[in-house]
Amino acid sequence: MSTLSRRRAAGAGVAAALGAAVLLPTSAAASDFETADAEARAIIHPDGNVAGYRVNFEGGSIQAILLGLLADDGAELKTYCVEVSVPINDDPELNMIEVPWDAYPVPDAPFTANADRILWVLQHSYPVTSTADIEAALDGVVAFNDGLSEQEAITATQAAVWSFSDAVQPNLDDFTREGDDVDADVRALFEYLTGEDNTGIGEQPTPALSLEPSSLSGEAGTVIGPFTVSTTADTVDVTADLPEGVELVDGDGAPLGDQLADSATFGVHVPADAEAGDGTVRLHAEAHLNIGRLFVSDTDEIRTQSLILAQSEKTELDVEGTVDWTAAPTETPTPTPTETPTPTPSETPSESPTPTPTPSESPSETPSQSPTPSPSDTPDEDLPDTGASPTLLLTIGLGLVAAAAFLLRRRFAGAAE
Repeated sequence: MSTLSRRRAAGAGVAAALGAAVLLPTSAAASDFETADAEARAIIHPDGNVAGYRVNFEGGSIQAILLGLLADDGAELKTYCVEVSVPINDDPELNMIEVPWDAYPVPDAPFTANADRILWVLQHSYPVTSTADIEAALDGVVAFNDGLSEQEAITATQAAVWSFSDAVQPNLDDFTREGDDVDADVRALFEYLTGEDNTGIGEQPTPALSLEPSSLSGEAGTVIGPFTVSTTADTVDVTADLPEGVELVDGDGAPLGDQLADSATFGVHVPADAEAGDGTVRLHAEAHLNIGRLFVSDTDEIRTQSLILAQSEKTELDVEGTVDWTAAPTETPTPTPTETPTPTPSETPSESPTPTPTPSESPSETPSQSPTPSPSDTPDEDLPDTGASPTLLLTIGLGLVAAAAFLLRRRFAGAAE
């Protein structure tokens, strides 16, 4: 980028609020903005000179010239001299820089008091105003001889500028060396430019383009903004490098067009389902350096006469801003507590019954002692059923055993006697 379109930080720009329902403001310092100012550097460009006529002053004459400058971005500029006592130095190593009026090299010179009247001259004469338009403005007041020529207009304009910048007055009765018709035309325009109609025009701002703020952050699902554009250009071209689905919107939330004007505001709409990301917005404009801008030597070692801008080509202005966002937070649903119904008494048994295993099931535990079944519970499956009661048979058997035991005791007792 050339020096003409350099970017730098500057004071706060124009702030414009958008409806909160459309653009959600995010944190950004008020002074955080990007700006491009058309501050020119130039060199003397003799090939761009357009000569007028020599102007007669008391004690001599000075050549009136519409001087050419070549800006560092290639723009061709046209200027008039505002320091007649200093010669032109066309050293190609000499740079001239654009400065405000209060940086004029000689602070107490007439230029300081009359700069606004010089600007009026420039705005109402050649080359800002064509010769045809000058004739139309003075129609009925001045009758130019065969019309107003370019050389006549340059001569009258430079003479008017010198009268204010250096308090040098031309010889009105013998204005140039070109004869009476030229002298009459030049004098008529000179007197109009320095007359009572000239009420002065204040210093104009440097052409500029700014974006405030230069960076914003937000969250998916919102419109991040507002960004505010400030410019001296008629229109500003807008482009953006954004992920798919993310778009620039105006203050009403509608898609933004590709051109903006001064004080326009916009935001960046990020869909709710967008992943975290970022993007860049670029602004481009073309603007003229304002008529009346002052050019002086950039060094005291090499001096040349100071010049004031009378015509310029458009210069390029570029700035950019950035935006970034985080993904929208994922909401974790909170479970709704469910109530366990309290069973009725008929539904809740007091004890859980122990299930009786079926013959095909094996008990889960082996009893530590098997009960001995009683005779009435477990019949002897090896005895045939004869029809006699088992109890009767047992009683008879026990009686026989007792009788045998008695006889044996008697026998042992007899042997002992």
